[in-house]
Amino acid sequence: MNGGDVPGHDWSKITSGRPTTLAGYGITDGVTVTQMASAVTNAVTSAAPPGVVANFAMPNPPNGWLMANGSAVSRAAYAALFAAIGTTYGAGDGSTTFNLPDLRGEFVRGWDGGRGVDAGRSIGTLQYDAFQGHRHNVNQVWTTGAGITFPSPGVNSAWQATIDATDGTVAGVSGAPRVASETRPRNVALLACIKF
Repeated sequence: MNGGDVPGHDWSKITSGRPTTLAGYGITDGVTVTQMASAVTNAVTSAAPPGVVANFAMPNPPNGWLMANGSAVSRAAYAALFAAIGTTYGAGDGSTTFNLPDLRGEFVRGWDGGRGVDAGRSIGTLQYDAFQGHRHNVNQVWTTGAGITFPSPGVNSAWQATIDATDGTVAGVSGAPRVASETRPRNVALLACIKF
């Protein structure tokens, strides 16, 4: 297009080529690229600040996360994480490193915080498996044979036996019981990581 194509217009306002910036079009930037990057970083950090633990369905931690495997890491390199958790999970070498929580193979339980359900514990403490105290009744069987009553007839006596229950019993619709070396609920293994 040239001046003769549209007569009567001021062609001095039209430039050749294509501007590469908003300013080239006469538009003032609202924010700079640096300001935009900072805003995105702040939004991500506030959504997942250092010290947040999350589970991932993959074998390696994503960028910005460390595997929660109890390892000792640099206090300087991970200063924001160190400021958040300190030496709660171990002091590392005592001066330049600190330990991450070790959540491998563990279930996480919400901190009691004074409610009284799991009293006396602090953040980061380990609790071993346990089974709530309970009892099973075993009825005594008294038998007679050849005129002799067991235990001795006419004698007040106590009889005690220990019976090991090592095999489960199929009952109702529950199917065959699962016996293991620990008490646990049904579960799925995921990768526990901590944000740095």
